[in-house]
Amino acid sequence: MRKPMHSNGRFEAMEPNAMTGGTETLLDASFLGRALELAWRAAGRTHPNPLVGALVVKESRIVAEGYHKRSGLAHAEILALDEAGRAAEGSTLYVTLEPCAHKGKTPPCVDRIISSGVRRVVACTQDPFPHVSGGGFEKLKSNRIQVDVGCLKEQALLLNLPYFMRHLGLGSIVTLKIASTMDGRIASVPGKRDAITGKEAQLYAHRLRASHDAVLIGVETLLTDRPLLDCRLLEDVDPPVPVVLDANLRFPEDYPWIKEGRAFFVCCGMNADASKVQQVEKTNGRVLRCKMEAEELDITNVVSTLEGEGVSSILVEGGGKVFSSFIDRNLWNAAYTFVSPLFFGEEGVAMYRKRFANKEPGAFPVDAFRVGDDFLLRMLNEKTRSELLEKLV
Repeated sequence: MRKPMHSNGRFEAMEPNAMTGGTETLLDASFLGRALELAWRAAGRTHPNPLVGALVVKESRIVAEGYHKRSGLAHAEILALDEAGRAAEGSTLYVTLEPCAHKGKTPPCVDRIISSGVRRVVACTQDPFPHVSGGGFEKLKSNRIQVDVGCLKEQALLLNLPYFMRHLGLGSIVTLKIASTMDGRIASVPGKRDAITGKEAQLYAHRLRASHDAVLIGVETLLTDRPLLDCRLLEDVDPPVPVVLDANLRFPEDYPWIKEGRAFFVCCGMNADASKVQQVEKTNGRVLRCKMEAEELDITNVVSTLEGEGVSSILVEGGGKVFSSFIDRNLWNAAYTFVSPLFFGEEGVAMYRKRFANKEPGAFPVDAFRVGDDFLLRMLNEKTRSELLEKLV
């Protein structure tokens, strides 16, 4: 049997359980933290299903574990119970999302949980999918299985934010992914590309990309860094569609996406030069004309225009002006800030590039932990968090 593993500080908060009235224990949070880590391994592979991880625990030790690897394959709970075998009897099942009670591409997980003799189920949150949505918990309870829900719920929301937003009718999502130094700089000097984070943080960022429909940058970042915006550190995942904010169509003719035949969007102003539009659209790129606001692209209109193209989740990767525009309009749902152990000093490029009209905090800190040599702070927009939790009650 394996010993419980801590989850990089993700289990620190202990709070009353809204559904059971109990108090979550540090041990419960530690096991759920491990289940969340397992689920994250399949980022970009399970759509339209959510990412889910599960553990079978007996006498405070992990007996078995599993995670949903791809849509149509076995669910996390089934894989963990298969590995546990007879040891599942009298055990506790930890799972990041409510077990399903309906038959889809696979049989209902609750039936297997009941027949396995599991005594207790601990889950982060209920499943918003209409065919589940509390039904799994109710069936478990009706079969005298103890159910505890709510521990690490914000971490579970972050894990599957596009899934929750979609099924709860809250629209598309915008995630900010920021990499900075200890003194809040995103480059050592203007116009220079710097490797700020290490390999582990880059792998994490590629999983974030794989979890979104599109990845968005400004044209200055495009011209300076010439990023590929792909998921090359992962196997067997589709990369997101690149989106470039380029009001005056400065997009270069020799960009690698053109040679690769990769689809991409360039968002420009309504009055952009028609010949430049034609030049981009001769390639595999699409030009989206968007409204302008004070000589900049109207970010709200950009997001709604992308929604019209079927983009329901956007990962924003910079630069500073772009981050500032989204934050100033409170047009974001989640933020991942990687901080490296570097200092660039006053010559460095600041993370944010404008004074914000909205100075309210507006963010709920979910957790913070090390990723290799770097530090990751994860936050939910407070409004997004409140709306999600209200609909999940």
